[in-house]
Amino acid sequence: MKTLDHMNNLDRAYLLARLFPQELKPLTEFIKKEAELWHNQRAEIEENWTEKDIDVSVWFDYIANFKRRYLKNGTRLYKNKKTFRDQLFDGYDALFSMHATIHYTEQKECSREFKYAIYMLFGDRKIVDINLNP
Repeated sequence: MKTLDHMNNLDRAYLLARLFPQELKPLTEFIKKEAELWHNQRAEIEENWTEKDIDVSVWFDYIANFKRRYLKNGTRLYKNKKTFRDQLFDGYDALFSMHATIHYTEQKECSREFKYAIYMLFGDRKIVDINLNP
């Protein structure tokens, strides 16, 4: 096994999936809800966007790519660890999945062990700092 500092996002996502397979369905469903929330508030978000490191249109491209992958893969995203890894944590599109995964740690459904594993693998800072109201 690689050390943490030699792991990429795919390695980290696969390790998370192998350690917590029972958490994949709630996490994937949460990421889906996050994508819908971002989509539904797009106009307001675009108006108030202050992030300097990423353009708002690029961010919404990542969200659209997640939605496309969710529709294409469905339950395979949480039933197959490699599909989870390859579809949600590969390339730049992984930025939205990582952001939503880190945000999942703030939910009451997220167990303490899963939360700390996410922090260890992906950190505790969300990619984009914006507050969305459901």
